[in-house]
Amino acid sequence: MVEMFIEHVLGVDQIILDYMARLLAYYATVEQQGRLTLHLHMLLWILNSLSPQEISDQIMDPNSEFQKRIVEYLESVHVGDL
Repeated sequence: MVEMFIEHVLGVDQIILDYMARLLAYYATVEQQGRLTLHLHMLLWILNSLSPQEISDQIMDPNSEFQKRIVEYLESVHVGDL
């Protein structure tokens, strides 16, 4: 499953992210939780990615398209049902 994620979702050789970033390398490891379930930790090295300061500046800018898209993404993945 992890290999399929890396190949098909990340596309290792062909990944193109926002801001024309490209995946340079990755490191992943699978770890076992206390309940014997597996989970993945992954670190990605991305060319032309924003620095932490640039991300902070864009998130704090109320006129930023970046901020708008981050909020839209967070609202789309957060679902709460009672």
